[in-house]
Amino acid sequence: MYCTTRLLRYVLCVISGICALGGCLLIWYGAWLLDSLSEEQRVLGMDHGEDLGAVLCILLGTVIVVASIFGSVAVAKDSRTLLICYAVLLVFLLIVQIVLVSISYAASRDFLPDSLRQGLDDLWDLQHEGNSTLNTYEEWLHCCGRNNAEDYLHLDKLPPPSCCLNRDCTKHLNLFMTGCEVKFKEYVTNKTANFHSLSWFLVIFEFAGSVTTCYLVDSIRNQRDRIRFYN
Repeated sequence: MYCTTRLLRYVLCVISGICALGGCLLIWYGAWLLDSLSEEQRVLGMDHGEDLGAVLCILLGTVIVVASIFGSVAVAKDSRTLLICYAVLLVFLLIVQIVLVSISYAASRDFLPDSLRQGLDDLWDLQHEGNSTLNTYEEWLHCCGRNNAEDYLHLDKLPPPSCCLNRDCTKHLNLFMTGCEVKFKEYVTNKTANFHSLSWFLVIFEFAGSVTTCYLVDSIRNQRDRIRFYN
């Protein structure tokens, strides 16, 4: 029984260390997300929730690191109460991360910012002159129109300079052929890919940590009951 309890302590310490490392990586990811926003995006207000997402990642990573330290202290003190609190905290963090990953997945598939959606609607409005909102996205994402550059031709319009590399439409190869809707979704998917991988990594170890903690609590209780019985 003692060997089992000692082994569970070692396993839980390792899991807590791995979770702490994952929390540090999550903090780094949030800092990278903030740093990756270009000055142009900030000036034009085109952060698309990245500032909020970065802050949430940093806060979540900080909580995970603190929780891991708390778990290590609970193991060192051999306290059943602290260990139970640690198990509950791990389950809570696990649920929060699953919710955040689900929201992130939905955003990468379906989300379009209101400014881009309005720009795409204006493109098909024959009464609308110019399209500065869509043009901004075209120049930023290297895209053209909603589906592709042919959208302008279907509307008897010439692709604007924003649809061309360096705004030079004199060369056909400079024309961006991919639509802005697809390009924006690719942009969101690329930005969230690391978060998804890191979150699932943490979810697995948080689940393992909560289960191990429950076994350790039960093992400590049994060990103390045996000691009291024989004494």
